Amino acid sequence: MEDSKKNKLKEILVLLKYMGFEKIDVRSPNTSPLSNLEKAVAGCKKCRLHETRTNTVFGEGPANADFMIIGEAPGEREDEQGLPFVGAAGRELDIILELAGIDRKDIYITNVVKCRPPGNRNPDMDEIESCIGYLKRQLEMINPEVIILLGNVALSLVTGTASGITKMRGKKMKYLSYTAIPTFHPVYVIRNPRSRELVAKDLKEAKRCIG
Repeated sequence: MEDSKKNKLKEILVLLKYMGFEKIDVRSPNTSPLSNLEKAVAGCKKCRLHETRTNTVFGEGPANADFMIIGEAPGEREDEQGLPFVGAAGRELDIILELAGIDRKDIYITNVVKCRPPGNRNPDMDEIESCIGYLKRQLEMINPEVIILLGNVALSLVTGTASGITKMRGKKMKYLSYTAIPTFHPVYVIRNPRSRELVAKDLKEAKRCIG
């Protein structure tokens, strides 16, 4: 039976070559909408940040995750590895996730901006505007039940301002059609260790919104 399948494939390839398709690739490529979007981000030159990046940082996690975390922008380690939250902020996030009883493998993590701003500065508004369409497409494709907004830049997506995380932290709100809960960024927690329990509390509340 296996030989029969191989012979059939050879017949198809010969026929395709006869029809002029000598270079056809019969392997099964990864053509999911999310992977196609990631390729588009990798080649993006919509703003000045592409000039200084090493890698774009698209996101990481299950494509059908119920829980999504949105940070601000990649840092130095993220830029080097092309993965979100792998530096000091990532280590702090891992601690917070463990306190909240959440497995990182079960959630999708990304940032508002997909390229590192020089010197780890906050992204400028025009950079956010250039990149926000990618985030909206990620949300549409993954369709999480709840999202966590880490820090002022992520919160600004909802409020339209780049300040107010202390006042708004832990409050449920809507971003597009999604339930969103803003909380402190892990970098803030590193500088203010007492806030760790507050962030873990916010993540626990977000987890209760699922299902």
